[in-house]
Amino acid sequence: MANERAFANQKREMQLQRLQRLARGLLLATATVLTFATVGLLAADQLYRPDTFVIKQLKIRGAFNHITTEQVREALAEEDLGNFFSVDLLAIKSVVEALPWVYRANVRREWPNTLELYVEEHKPVMRWGKDKWVSSVGQVIDLDDDIELNNAIVLNGRDTDASRMLQAAFSWKQQLATRQLELKSVSLSSSQAWSLGVAYAPQKALFDIQLGRDDITNRLARFEFLFDQKFRDSTRRLTHVDARYPDGLAVKFEPIEPDLATGADALAANH
Repeated sequence: MANERAFANQKREMQLQRLQRLARGLLLATATVLTFATVGLLAADQLYRPDTFVIKQLKIRGAFNHITTEQVREALAEEDLGNFFSVDLLAIKSVVEALPWVYRANVRREWPNTLELYVEEHKPVMRWGKDKWVSSVGQVIDLDDDIELNNAIVLNGRDTDASRMLQAAFSWKQQLATRQLELKSVSLSSSQAWSLGVAYAPQKALFDIQLGRDDITNRLARFEFLFDQKFRDSTRRLTHVDARYPDGLAVKFEPIEPDLATGADALAANH
């Protein structure tokens, strides 16, 4: 019986020692964590202090035709860049991309005190309505500067359709050029009906082609076939083409020579 009590006392003492060792380990670990946290906070405070690691240099790169590096610097002149670690790269990016000719800006840090900006300009490729442009990525842009872009195709439609219309215009431009036809304009109505403005230089003709909403590819192909067969060498120039018929076209002409009868004809040219 005495042996059992002695064994129980020894067991309790061993458990107490283990608990004491565990408590000391936890206290040491907590102290270590607190020490590292304190050191980290002090280090972060030093890193993010506005008077340390100050941004001293701004590198601006890009192929510029309509903006200058000075304009970019002026746009950022009132921005508080902070230091190397606290500078808000997204804010810098937003300020630069707000400039009229800027399409996109990439900003990155360069150790130890430099910000590097790579700036891309908009590339207007077609007209949008009367006073705007469509860029090479299909974005409608409002540019104040005078732009010299010869024979720019004019697009008319909703801003949300700009990218789609740009792609279609490029495709139709190349397609029509094989027949000496020059695409002048593309319009897409709110009901998604297409119409094209086309020029034929040999006859000094300028006419529109109504394609409608459906079967656009076949309708334009039908016009091209009939143009080669009937209209290319005609003594009358086209003024209007309605290709929305299932088997033909409705067209209007005007005389090329001034001594010919005036007026406009309407006919259906069947395939």
